[in-house]
Amino acid sequence: MTHPVISLDLRDLAPPEPMHRILAALATLSPGDCMEAWTPFHPVPLLAILQADGHAFTVEPVDDGYHVVIVCAPYADGTDGLA
Repeated sequence: MTHPVISLDLRDLAPPEPMHRILAALATLSPGDCMEAWTPFHPVPLLAILQADGHAFTVEPVDDGYHVVIVCAPYADGTDGLA
């Protein structure tokens, strides 16, 4: 994985604000760039959107119920920055 170019700490925000901020930040990424976001919950609705849009992502639970989401914008050839 490439080093994240954006890091967001969204743990203090109520839904759906973390999802909106992640999607807005994702729109600024260049192909192959990655971002990380700390969320206060497992972001199930966001993951469906990311998958439908072809973004590679991982979600890892961390202490106190928080999750770290890593999202990469796909390259033009369909590969991603998570490899």
